[in-house]
Amino acid sequence: MKIEITKEQYRKLIEMLFLGDWLMNSHRTGAKGDEIKTDYKELEQHILSYAKEFQLGQLVMEEAGEYFTTMKFEENLMPVIEEYDEYTFWEQLSQQLAERDIRKEIGLIKKLKEEHIERKYQIEETYQEEFEKNGLKNLVLNKQVNKK
Repeated sequence: MKIEITKEQYRKLIEMLFLGDWLMNSHRTGAKGDEIKTDYKELEQHILSYAKEFQLGQLVMEEAGEYFTTMKFEENLMPVIEEYDEYTFWEQLSQQLAERDIRKEIGLIKKLKEEHIERKYQIEETYQEEFEKNGLKNLVLNKQVNKK
């Protein structure tokens, strides 16, 4: 099978490759138990190898027979990553706090019932509205110190 794409489509494809790899690997250390995901490396290398043919060689460099996107290319995608990180931070914070609060309300049960899920979404929405309005300004941690 042969797929024909334009120069612009190729550029978008390598942007998607970079962003997908970032999502899978940027948080990994490479240490045992936290290995870098390499399942897509062969496909990535194959696609990046065509950069010069699409007159986009300035976006990809070759070193020791391996292809990499350039620092400038990656820097241009950082706003996309930052936007995603910002969104997921607030989303996860609201979800985790709502989960904690609903568990305090109903106690330790394994599976939430439908009415609990609806209540959890209400709590989550309250947190989202608060964070949109005030950010972290009103977020306070209550430390409980065990006294012996």
